[in-house]
Amino acid sequence: MTANDADGRLSPDEAFAALGDEVRVGILRSLGDAAEPLAFSELYDRLPVEDTSRFNYHLGELRGHFVRKDEAGYALDHPGRRVVEAIRSGAVTDDPDFERTSIDDRCPACDGRLEIRWCDGSIEVFCPGCENRWERSSGRVDAAEEPESGYLGRLPFPPAGLRNREAEEAFRAAHAWTVVELLAVGTGICPRCAATVETELDACPDHEDDGTCSNCRSSFAVVFRASCTNCPYHVGSAAALGLLSSPALLGFMLDHDIDPLAPRSVRLFDRFFSEYDEAIGSMDPLRVTLTFSLDGDELALRVDESGEIVDVSS
Repeated sequence: MTANDADGRLSPDEAFAALGDEVRVGILRSLGDAAEPLAFSELYDRLPVEDTSRFNYHLGELRGHFVRKDEAGYALDHPGRRVVEAIRSGAVTDDPDFERTSIDDRCPACDGRLEIRWCDGSIEVFCPGCENRWERSSGRVDAAEEPESGYLGRLPFPPAGLRNREAEEAFRAAHAWTVVELLAVGTGICPRCAATVETELDACPDHEDDGTCSNCRSSFAVVFRASCTNCPYHVGSAAALGLLSSPALLGFMLDHDIDPLAPRSVRLFDRFFSEYDEAIGSMDPLRVTLTFSLDGDELALRVDESGEIVDVSS
């Protein structure tokens, strides 16, 4: 394996070319499964390759970047671990068959039983008794939903998360996974590549409060958006979820026994983030006040167009 500059780094083309063989992928997977470094003979015995010279050639193409060798044997280097993590997550290969299924968790609006399914890297959430909360504008083109589908949103979740979990468990795991992502985004970190993210609030000037607005295709007048400055990652949500990492909001939730990472009820968490008040103070510059109420207590957060909190009152 050759590097493209004096720093020893590979170009993306060189890195992906080095992975373009099933023997090399098998080597990475075998090293990923091993608890300790493997001797050449141990690694060779784990793969269905009869020619040692051919095996040695492919191993050599991985050394120096994806695989390292020391006195203990062969082991994955950091780039190799990341490749195996991506493979094991199923994110680049798997398309699980997870049809729309009813679960015990309840809709925060009508108390009806939720339904979920996995599609295009996410668990999608529906309530048959409600109108769509969002227009289903992301995901596969052929996955359009009828207006009465009750689409509530999507929770990003790799296929591996479905393994050994019942539907209810998968939903709760996806909820926690999404909260972790939003916490990262709220602190300016891309949850995919760790680069910086740019955030903004967008307000609908002619919002219709009854159901999904025909102008903005959302049930929320103010939405939060974030985009990575380095990779294709982007996310959109209700404005309040974009403030999840705020100490003021986190403290208010914890003071009222709502743990965002392990809520005693996902429904309580969802209700908290769907029943707050939105007040648009001005459109240019955009100033929005979000007011949360729990057990007679209130927290008001005044937010600017970038999603920064400029004032807190309670």
